[in-house]
Amino acid sequence: MSKALKFGIAAIVVLLVFCQLILPFVVQGSIAHSIEDATKADNVNVKVSSMAGFMLLTGHMDSIHIDADNAMVGQVRVDKLTLDGENVNGDLTKLDARDGSAVRSADKLEMTGIISQESLQMLLQDKLEKVDNITATMNKEKLSATGTVKLLGRTADLTLEGTVFEENGGVYFHMTHLDIKNAVFGKAVVGNFFGDILLFDLQKMPVRAEVDDVEMQEGRVIIKASRHTTGK
Repeated sequence: MSKALKFGIAAIVVLLVFCQLILPFVVQGSIAHSIEDATKADNVNVKVSSMAGFMLLTGHMDSIHIDADNAMVGQVRVDKLTLDGENVNGDLTKLDARDGSAVRSADKLEMTGIISQESLQMLLQDKLEKVDNITATMNKEKLSATGTVKLLGRTADLTLEGTVFEENGGVYFHMTHLDIKNAVFGKAVVGNFFGDILLFDLQKMPVRAEVDDVEMQEGRVIIKASRHTTGK
């Protein structure tokens, strides 16, 4: 056997080892870094696999699993975000896009987000002007919150209730009840509060999916979404 042939065989073996054993770790690290940059997540774990490892270089993954903690999605902190996919084609380093281009096609793509009542409390505190000291609790029917509101040098106690729902790809907080302990004072500010607050819009995300279920539970809301049409 010539030296050239031996060198060629050795090079092929090294390439195969790199593609099957090393390349997945490189791709996983790149995806995790992109997710951390895009969502400011505290912790991201990524697992990808491909029978032909070199296909990872083209953006093809036989399977992918992602876990992210405390990720910023849209306007709300998602305490736990997971994604599972099969036969996925795309570029998950393009997570700064907002046109769905991070995933071109997939046989299966499922996402789950868990949002705590504390995260919704922070969102309400940020979005409701003149309201301070908001404390929220959630059960299966509603989110309830108390706080104080200031106007013209006066302060009044405030209670509100609302639900989380989906519409046209967007997930919203909808206020259903508001009470301010001062009738005249309340009339002056109530109009500033009622209105849906957008948490996030899956139609304007790097990975497109449709919401399948929004389930409110004790202390949290679970949102499940998936890609409904293969190849689109």
